[in-house]
Amino acid sequence: MISVVIPLYNKAHTIVNTLSTVINQIYTDFEIVIVNDGSTDNGVNTIVQHFSDPRIRIINQPNAGVSAARNRGVQESIYQYIAFLDADDEWHPDYLSIMAKTILQYPNAALYCSGGIVHNADGSENYRIAKKYINYIGVINFFENPFQFAHTSGTVINKFFFKKTSGSPANMKCLEDFALFVQLALLGDFIYIGLPISKYIGGVPGQITAASGEKLFSFLPSINLYYNLIYQKWKESHNNNNIFKHYIKYDIRHRFKGYVKQEKYNDYFLRNLDTSLIKDFTAFELYLYRHRKVKAAILWINLTKVIWRLHKYPIVGEKVNIHQIPIKYQKW
Repeated sequence: MISVVIPLYNKAHTIVNTLSTVINQIYTDFEIVIVNDGSTDNGVNTIVQHFSDPRIRIINQPNAGVSAARNRGVQESIYQYIAFLDADDEWHPDYLSIMAKTILQYPNAALYCSGGIVHNADGSENYRIAKKYINYIGVINFFENPFQFAHTSGTVINKFFFKKTSGSPANMKCLEDFALFVQLALLGDFIYIGLPISKYIGGVPGQITAASGEKLFSFLPSINLYYNLIYQKWKESHNNNNIFKHYIKYDIRHRFKGYVKQEKYNDYFLRNLDTSLIKDFTAFELYLYRHRKVKAAILWINLTKVIWRLHKYPIVGEKVNIHQIPIKYQKW
């Protein structure tokens, strides 16, 4: 019923642990599609040496990036529902079982996401879960806060809706997963599972989340492309979801808060945003950004954040009461 898609690029040091959490799932009606994206280590041999499960398929392709690998995995999959998993992350043994039950309850949704645990490089862990939706399973508005709800390894998509999108953009260095998730959320229902049943493993060699300085600046074209793409997809969808417009402005302001202090970042970001999107901001606000009125701009952004939070949408990094979470999912 479920196809598990795992892009693989130089993760020989983590893939056995990741795959073991899939093989050990209580739910067993799945296939595993591993797309080897031109790895230069011995990841494929490591898989062959450790696993002989007939549900595992390995597809080899020249290196084309994680987006191309995920898209290829979806294309090669045999089932309608696709569970994404990065080659260094983990699932609770109940993950696919809970996802399968949720799919049976909401078969026509476009996107399903679970809460999760973040395992930090120092060994500490924290919860990535929307406090107001702990233990909740059902339809909510994805645009209340996409970055709190979604994580690639905690996401299942409906292939029916995937075929209506442009897929995961192959020319992006970051946010390529969210570019796909937003497209899906504009096309169909979003289902949230308020249980921490996926685990993001941080501090793994090869991750981009620790980038800084000039490398971060190299991500700017992808960040601009993300906003321009999802704004265009929103217009094409004729979706009257007003929260989307509030979300995209809120998120762009969050970027400006960091960029306005650095002329190179600020100018590039402004210059490359879709002109239609820029028109959604007031002339006064744009004046603050263009002329780098740093203190006034940050004050304005903080004020808009206060207004946003009056809606009581989930906040990234908010602390949760661990005792509200079923014991079996608190620590695993």
